[in-house]
Amino acid sequence: MQKERNRTGKNMEEKKAGTNFAFPFPGRELAEKELSYDPCYARIPAQDRAEIVNRAWNKGKEAARAIFREENGCGDFFAICRKNGLAVKERAVDYVVGGQRYFSDYVSGRSTITLYTKSVQLWAAQNHLEQRDAENLILSHEYYHFLEVKRIGLTSRIYQVPMLTIGPLKIGRTGIRALSEIGAHAFARTYAQALQESTEQ
Repeated sequence: MQKERNRTGKNMEEKKAGTNFAFPFPGRELAEKELSYDPCYARIPAQDRAEIVNRAWNKGKEAARAIFREENGCGDFFAICRKNGLAVKERAVDYVVGGQRYFSDYVSGRSTITLYTKSVQLWAAQNHLEQRDAENLILSHEYYHFLEVKRIGLTSRIYQVPMLTIGPLKIGRTGIRALSEIGAHAFARTYAQALQESTEQ
């Protein structure tokens, strides 16, 4: 299977949406914007865009609820990763490429998530979060990509477009990478909300 690299990051010039705590990834209200960043966006018919965003978001939400039940409400994704054979490697770097700050990296087919702890530290300080809490949030996002490979299938493939169109000729098919990111955003946000609700009961 072809490996996919999933990186959690943020455009350093992009403003955060107003939320109780600022995630490094958008909520449902910004999911359509996330889709618009995909290189294949122009090939998606306008009438299909809202539907596929909903499908990706709901897939992430459902996965979060399922894992929350399976893990008996555990909120420690370092422990969840270890339990499921997924190593977490921490690199003390601020990883910035092309104006994009990256917090983490997961390559499908490998059993390792890399956290760029200096990048996370900057984001955590900006948003008044403890370092470990920030790392845990970002790790939950990457854990969704691990689930895609191991259990639930790639969210990027719930909708496909031609790789190349020449007049009436359509060549090949490719998925939409942004849908996987949308699913991961939904997973992380839904899991965090479930934890918050469980502590308030």
